[in-house]
Amino acid sequence: MKKLIISALAVGALFAQTDNASLEKQIKELKAKLAQVEQMAIQNQKKVNPIAANNHLYWQYKLQSNYDFLYYKLTNGDKKTNNFFTNKIILTGVAKPSNNLKATLRIVAYNVYGTDGNPQAMYQNTNSLANETPDDTNLRVRDAFFNYNFGPNNGLMFSAGRRPATEGFPANLRNNDNPNSPLAHLVNMEFDGFSFQIGNGVWSDWSDKFSDWGTWIKFCAGRGYAPNEGAYSPTPYAKDDKINDFAGFIFVPYDDGQYSFKTEVIKAWNVRGATDKNNVMGSMTALGDYFGFNAVFAANGIGNDNFDSEWLNDFLDNTVAFVSFATSKTLPASGKEMLGTTDSKTGTSWWIGAQMPADEDGITNFGFNYVHGSKYWRSMTYGEDTLIGSIAAVRGNAYEVYYNGQIVPHLTWGIRATYIKYDYTGSNASFGVDGTPYKVDDDPTAVKSAKDLRVYIRYNF
Repeated sequence: MKKLIISALAVGALFAQTDNASLEKQIKELKAKLAQVEQMAIQNQKKVNPIAANNHLYWQYKLQSNYDFLYYKLTNGDKKTNNFFTNKIILTGVAKPSNNLKATLRIVAYNVYGTDGNPQAMYQNTNSLANETPDDTNLRVRDAFFNYNFGPNNGLMFSAGRRPATEGFPANLRNNDNPNSPLAHLVNMEFDGFSFQIGNGVWSDWSDKFSDWGTWIKFCAGRGYAPNEGAYSPTPYAKDDKINDFAGFIFVPYDDGQYSFKTEVIKAWNVRGATDKNNVMGSMTALGDYFGFNAVFAANGIGNDNFDSEWLNDFLDNTVAFVSFATSKTLPASGKEMLGTTDSKTGTSWWIGAQMPADEDGITNFGFNYVHGSKYWRSMTYGEDTLIGSIAAVRGNAYEVYYNGQIVPHLTWGIRATYIKYDYTGSNASFGVDGTPYKVDDDPTAVKSAKDLRVYIRYNF
């Protein structure tokens, strides 16, 4: 660049001066001034670089406006409907002062158009689901945590803070988002806690085979409920009630980027539930423990260009398909009832789905989900995956189709239709009496089926 500037000045001076001596003198003076400017730039860069290198801050702004048409049919034939509008605003800040340390902050406001404060607001604004259920326009902290990588090949990771277990795979596909951790079939709620991961890079020092398989494992622990009386009680922050904790791990024995097999195991202690069906909020108490297991096989691209059709090969390359199996087991404390019984009960659920490209570039896509849950199935989900209730938690059958498209870069839209046919009550209730599974046909006030038609437009930058 310096040579180019000098050459241009020299050419200009050639036409303006006829004295070669004067021309040479001017070129020398220009070289001296350019050297001074270059030296000043180097000194300034030395002052600025340490700051710039260690204080990067990346901000992302996302606004999604939703319209939902909600339709419920009760066993007695009654129907309830609503035209429902919501906004979800997410501000994400990421700082990375070094290659092995990253901090994330995510603030959310999820509001209902024209809300007047519903009677369940106290419950839905609790720490475990405040950002996943629409209500007022208040900003709340959803994520606030750091990731610290260390050890062989920086393959070990420790994280602490507020790390919501929401929008995991495969629920992220229907919203066209990147997957979070853990797996959404079993867990979808907000927690504060810790995690420790042994990543794929660690195995490479032990065995190339494990490294090639993409094996990794993450241990997690968190707290869902901590009773306390506040700072100005006679015994600050103490209360005679049991704390609700959970722990578990995600183990991925194989993930080559195309095909993966992921598993998840969790244990929760002192899970809470209602003991009075007529006074759910006033009777919440610790009832016992909970165990859950989830296994997912997924294909991120199907086949290896095995067909003669280029279009079919491209279509399959951009298709994501999965099968997920989950099971839950209640472990009631002595003399306590969980899901209406003092006996330990096991439930199961299957989730099958796929997302496929709708254009050659894969920018737009469409997909489907099918979920079946048994009588005593109970996922650890209080987060919103549809406004009519969680498809992951259904005791019965859920069917869903969706389409995600792009209007212009950073502006997208989508449409989603969800139909839930319940076999048993209590799909979205607590571990207490309100979660007791009765046959829907035996309860005239039970919701027999529900529909949700959602249309959204999203700005993301």
